[in-house]
Amino acid sequence: MAKVKQRQLGGLPPKYGFIVNPYPEERVSRCPLCDRKTGQRKIPILIHVNPKHLIALNYTCRYCRDCNLLIAHKHEIEHYLTVLFSQQAPDAIGNDYLAVGTVEKSAWKEGLKQQQSIDKLLPHASDFVTYYEELQLTRAGYYQAGQKPPVAVPPPSQEWVKTSHESRN
Repeated sequence: MAKVKQRQLGGLPPKYGFIVNPYPEERVSRCPLCDRKTGQRKIPILIHVNPKHLIALNYTCRYCRDCNLLIAHKHEIEHYLTVLFSQQAPDAIGNDYLAVGTVEKSAWKEGLKQQQSIDKLLPHASDFVTYYEELQLTRAGYYQAGQKPPVAVPPPSQEWVKTSHESRN
C-alpha cells in the first residue's frame, strides 16, 4: 500500500492513519495493515468537497487500535454527503472530495449549534498522520501456484454522481 504525503492543514498534531474501503459489499473486520480485528470509533471526519465546501461529518469508522488506523466505507460517506448536499448545495453532488482529517468532538458539536467559519474550525482540526490509497481486494477463486490473483475492481458510485439539476427535483 503506497503512502501519500500531505501538508498539515489543521491546528492540532496529526492523529490517525486513514484508508477508504471502496467495496460496498465488503465489510472490513480486520485491519488491512496488521490483520488484527478492528473495533469502531465514532469521530468527526473533516471532508473537503470541491470547489469550496468543508464539512465535519460525525462518522463511525472501523478502527485498528494497534495501527491507529481509521477505515471508512466510501459508499456510506457518499450517501451522507449526497443527503447533506441535496439540501444545501445540489450542484456540489458528484464533485471530487477528500477526507483531510478529524475535528475535536467539542468543536463539531459547537458547529451544529452555529455554523463556524473555516478560520474557527481549523485550530480544532487534526490531519491524518498517514493517508493510504484506497483499499484493494483481490478476486476470490482458485489460481495456479505462483499466479497472483487479480485485483477486484470496485463498483462505481451509485449516489455521488453528477446529474442534471432538474432530475433531482
